[in-house]
Amino acid sequence: MTVNDPGLMFINKLGQINSVQDILAYADFLLEESGQAHSIPVDLSLIFKRFQIPTPIQKPLPGQQGLLLDAKNGIVVINSNDPPSRQKFSQAHELVEFLINSLPNGKNIGNGWTLKKPGGFTESMKEILCNRTAANILMPPAYVADQINQHGTNFGCARLISNECEISLSAALVQVARISRGSHSVILWIMKNKPSEIKEKIPASQLGLFDDKPSQPALKLRVEWSMGSESAPFIPKDKSVEETSLIFKACQTGSFTSGEERLCLDGRKSRAFRTENLPFSMNGGTQVLSLIEHI
Repeated sequence: MTVNDPGLMFINKLGQINSVQDILAYADFLLEESGQAHSIPVDLSLIFKRFQIPTPIQKPLPGQQGLLLDAKNGIVVINSNDPPSRQKFSQAHELVEFLINSLPNGKNIGNGWTLKKPGGFTESMKEILCNRTAANILMPPAYVADQINQHGTNFGCARLISNECEISLSAALVQVARISRGSHSVILWIMKNKPSEIKEKIPASQLGLFDDKPSQPALKLRVEWSMGSESAPFIPKDKSVEETSLIFKACQTGSFTSGEERLCLDGRKSRAFRTENLPFSMNGGTQVLSLIEHI
């Protein structure tokens, strides 16, 4: 069976890729071609079938969620150890990799996005574009905007989208933040030291040479990642949050918190925010997922 490369077919239909918006439009192309322009949840198997791409292989992939192993023959591998919602997102991500793989090197598509040799985009740029487009495949912006208009920009709306689209709550929350009016961010907080505070581990054979055991600063609730709308201010990774905040209270009590407060998230000055904060257990500790509106 010959694979009909969806990336090449999209480029041939569009003529050429000139902007980030052109790449994001690839999501609409896949949905239309598979007869799912208005379908929720999206059935990715119909997209694979439309382009005669073999069903993705499921196997353990330590450190990776998915891999486009062979674009010519349509060989996609998905990490079998991930939960179903993560695997679904990874499949959508790898469908976008077909397009990225088909783009010419050295092409500037605006907004600082340039294809560079070797391997096209720098890895971080490529991952951002693939994830944004994958989100648009699984949670079409028009559908998400309609849910926001009905339910508002909040965790409740994201839960509804998560359930209907069969995707993770965090992915749904990020899509809500990106599509909502105003300036919103989604932040994952974990208790940790910032990199500069982590000292080299002293070998056990040398511990007797020291009077005291080496110490590290106390753990703080810090940013693990932050995503959101284009108008949202930059929030640096590893930035800590005040222990008087609703965010920290959620971590400390294990209970959902929400409200308005002033926070210093950019390391420069305090600003007013409206926050919703969901604590959950992960890897033996408590993490917090926050939806933050910049007001």
